[in-house]
Amino acid sequence: MRFTVLIAIALLLAFGGEWIYRSFLRPIDPLASDATALAEHFNRNGIQVRPYPIRHGFRHSEVLSVAGYEISGYPLPVVVEFCTTEAAATEKLQMIKASPNLAHYAKNGRLVMSLPMWGDDTDPMATKVKNVFGTFVLVDKK
Repeated sequence: MRFTVLIAIALLLAFGGEWIYRSFLRPIDPLASDATALAEHFNRNGIQVRPYPIRHGFRHSEVLSVAGYEISGYPLPVVVEFCTTEAAATEKLQMIKASPNLAHYAKNGRLVMSLPMWGDDTDPMATKVKNVFGTFVLVDKK
């Protein structure tokens, strides 16, 4: 009985420790070159943005980095997750679809975009952002 309790406590500490590290202690991933390329794409297409890195709690086997984009003169950000594979991006999109505060989302290859807290009154800007995001071509470096 004691052995089972000790194993359960050890497992709880291991998984809890990993979650705490990924969520709070791991350094913020630097802004990826792909995030900068996406920002330049937005800027060329009439949406002036400033990219910045965002802390995330995902495993690096699923998500390489997460970038936020501050739109000039607009109060709400754009968030893009740079996933490792298209399958991982599809899984992230399914998770986002289930979130009630993310009414606008899109997938473009390995990239998943969400517009957190954007409501129905933001449809014109959301449509513009989605259209520009959809035309971005990510060049995979292999």
